[in-house]
Amino acid sequence: MQIVYYKDPVGNFGDDLNELIWPRVLPDDVRAAPDTVLVGIGSLLDQARFRTVATAGKQVFVLGSGAAYGQLPDDHARWTYAAVRGPLTAEVVGHPAAAATDSAALLARLPDLVPRSARPDEILFMPHHRTLVNSRWQAAAERAGMNFVDPQWRPDRILAAYGRARLVVTEAMHGAIVADTLRIPWVPVMISTEVSIFKWRDWAASVGVAYRPVALPPTARLEAFRYDRIRRLTEASGRSVAHTDAATVDDAALIADFRNRFREEPAVIDSVAAPGAVKAVLKAALTRFDGRRLAAASRALRAVAEGQSYLSDDTTFGDRLGQLEQAVDRVIAQVRAG
Repeated sequence: MQIVYYKDPVGNFGDDLNELIWPRVLPDDVRAAPDTVLVGIGSLLDQARFRTVATAGKQVFVLGSGAAYGQLPDDHARWTYAAVRGPLTAEVVGHPAAAATDSAALLARLPDLVPRSARPDEILFMPHHRTLVNSRWQAAAERAGMNFVDPQWRPDRILAAYGRARLVVTEAMHGAIVADTLRIPWVPVMISTEVSIFKWRDWAASVGVAYRPVALPPTARLEAFRYDRIRRLTEASGRSVAHTDAATVDDAALIADFRNRFREEPAVIDSVAAPGAVKAVLKAALTRFDGRRLAAASRALRAVAEGQSYLSDDTTFGDRLGQLEQAVDRVIAQVRAG
């Protein structure tokens, strides 16, 4: 079995959970089965993810994955949709009955992966991995009395931090998914203009929780410049820009936006356009003037931690987890049946 997921060379928490979960959930004989493909944890229902993955003539099983960042894979209609992340993904792929929840929720059945403190007392802050570019969020979190969690750390290091947490403030969706799975209250925030409202709403709806992110200001001039540039380029392309008000639009509008957004491949802007040496000098010079921005971001973080938090209902979460486990059992049975 080929397990498809995104492997970032520097690491990304949600994606890296695939390496921890599937070897413990799927039996050895299933993972050794030839001519089978598993689409696992992440926003993987994207043609770009399958450009180098051979699916023709193979059994392809989707188990808790989601749509968000690109056109659906060309041959996805013939795949077996055992479960998807939520109702928005289920709608765009045409399998409404497959709406379950993100397969990272299977961590609830793997308690050995999370060493739990008898007295969890820490507040964690995890930004989206793209928010790390040209920003000073670690310093802002430390000033706010929070423990900064880099989504690019090894997943075992991050899960150890969760074991000590009483609250998780997160821009990264899997930061919230794991908190909810471990029954830790969480608060969604929005910093980067690259946050996917579609995927957040998709997962939040799966567990019956509203997605109401709190906007946080950038920590640095270069960070603000980057977001402004992305916003202008995105608006010029006719696509929507992530902002907290957009998180309140109805599902039909989000689905329509998804279909409009991915008529063609979107441009991705990773950083300020400047040669490496020039950019380093510019960043060092501008950092000296970031004091006020850093202080404002830190104050905003403290306010967020004192505001409304979220946690799905125990019964709802248990139902979605049970649905996901049944989907796992079906995949195992179908793989063994050939």
